[in-house]
Amino acid sequence: MQMKHIIYNMRTALLALCVAGTVSCRNYLDLTDPEALSDGNFPVDIEHIGLIVNSVYGAQHHWFFLGNYWAGYVMYCLDHTIDMQWHNDQGWIDISAGEVKAGNNKVTDPWTGLSLGVYYANTALEEIAQYRQTAPESEKEALDNYEGECLFFRAFYRWHMLSLYGEPDMDGVGIPVIQSVPKDLESMYVSRETTGDSYAAIISDLEAAEDLLTQTDVHRVTVWSVRAFLAKAFFFMGRTADAKTYLEACINDSGKSLVPFEDYRMMFNGYDEYEYNSESFYEVGNRADPTGGNAYGNPNTGSTLSMYYPPFCIDPDGDRVAMSYGNQYMHDRNLVRFGYTDPAPLSAEVLVTPEESGTDAYSLDPDYMARQQEYRTLLGTDRYDYGNFPDPRLFVCALQPFVDEVYMTIDGIYAPRTVAQVEFGKWWEMDSSTGNDTETFYGWPVRKYNFLEGHLLEETRNVAGYNIYFIRLPEIYLMYAELLADEGRDAEALEYVNKVHRRAYGYDPDQPSPVDYTSLRDRTKTADAEDHLANNPLLYERWAEMFGEMRWWEYVRYLRIGRQEASYYKTVSGPGPAKSNIIWKETNYAMPIPASEFESNPSPGMVQTPGY
Repeated sequence: MQMKHIIYNMRTALLALCVAGTVSCRNYLDLTDPEALSDGNFPVDIEHIGLIVNSVYGAQHHWFFLGNYWAGYVMYCLDHTIDMQWHNDQGWIDISAGEVKAGNNKVTDPWTGLSLGVYYANTALEEIAQYRQTAPESEKEALDNYEGECLFFRAFYRWHMLSLYGEPDMDGVGIPVIQSVPKDLESMYVSRETTGDSYAAIISDLEAAEDLLTQTDVHRVTVWSVRAFLAKAFFFMGRTADAKTYLEACINDSGKSLVPFEDYRMMFNGYDEYEYNSESFYEVGNRADPTGGNAYGNPNTGSTLSMYYPPFCIDPDGDRVAMSYGNQYMHDRNLVRFGYTDPAPLSAEVLVTPEESGTDAYSLDPDYMARQQEYRTLLGTDRYDYGNFPDPRLFVCALQPFVDEVYMTIDGIYAPRTVAQVEFGKWWEMDSSTGNDTETFYGWPVRKYNFLEGHLLEETRNVAGYNIYFIRLPEIYLMYAELLADEGRDAEALEYVNKVHRRAYGYDPDQPSPVDYTSLRDRTKTADAEDHLANNPLLYERWAEMFGEMRWWEYVRYLRIGRQEASYYKTVSGPGPAKSNIIWKETNYAMPIPASEFESNPSPGMVQTPGY
């Protein structure tokens, strides 16, 4: 653990100081000032314990984790959710192109934020144990729930560390498994365990948490959060019998159900009425803070994941305007995978020039626009043309230029604005320095986990309030389907795949529908017949359902399909107007850890990730 870096970061928040003060700095906080932190006055009651546990929740918002880095810097690049609009950051391009090198801080910095989360959890667990010695019996249930939450989060932070830095083979290099707060220098010298042992530690914490949690507040960790997480951890570790037990419990006993399509479409953009819904087992609660928010590293109540992939819109003068920094857009190959094959919007087939129209303005072909509007009008209805229209989830995951709208204040007027391609200049032009071609470039903004109602900085000081889902019921269904298929129970497996598929098309998930797959080898919506998802409904549904949720990379690693994914996406934009070929190396499954780790941790077992 990078303890020097962590202690530096902890000084930025009061709660972090509480943690450091009560555990690591006792000799320096033996003060008589009753307002100061010391053994004698913190923690002395259950409210103090609550504050310490809040810091464990708060680590989710760390700048190096879900506060900023995890999507646009890390997962969206690794899994090709996005392509690059900004072409002059070689380290960023390297992540997308499969050429990560040791020292790339965009992939190494999350190690620090996630290590901090583990440290906070360990601190809270020790403080809870200490406080239990004198706590009244009436507080036992509250302390049990606090302890269960901290165990869940220790597993949660380890899970994300393992997903980024651990080799997928069970005997490969995993992560450190630190069970207590270091009390001296030598106890900070820790090793990386195997991936299998790292999973085992995650499972052990979750099993302990399951026995402790009784609370039912969906805004916090519940026993069903833990059971869904256990199902997934067992599944990824290959303990299929245990995974199946927990998957069946989540399906049959949790009371969870899929929300209707319209709710599903709206649940990723910070609208309170659609969050904490019936299909969510755990989600990271975020809230925009337009007065006190600060995206840049300081603690906040929300997330600024979407700074790098915001929508673009069109101003009254016809210029494209970014709703934040605007460095990324949805990789064009994802449109093909969702089954969208209409021509590019500025291609000669679609763009109508002033000379062609006999007016003084550019426009788009009316037949093209009518078709695009038809997709929207029929979303979620039984009139949506399954055979000829793209997967409806495309319009959940992305915004279509010249068709969709967002809100934006321009010249003092807050109003709906037409979405633009992720480009600069007039909407009918292309910036030649980007290398984009009007005949082939789509440039759709990402819709999931985006703020759609203004400029992110101007409206919320970059801190947005969209909740981030960790485990939803569709993922449970699809893991269960895979285990059933492995047992040769294809018909039962197909039913769980179809539940997810039906909801996407607006049908009752639990009733047969006209859009049902008839086998586990049916043709899917991807328009590329060579796509490895073309005849694999289970895998395609997993990709389409969780697209843009920072979970697909976990399955790329689990299924070892990195080479096929690189072959499908082919290129990434940059540097400059060039395209970089996406390459694949088996070492790409696990990222390098920070070099600074070795400066403060001389343990021979603290090794760099193989290949770096």
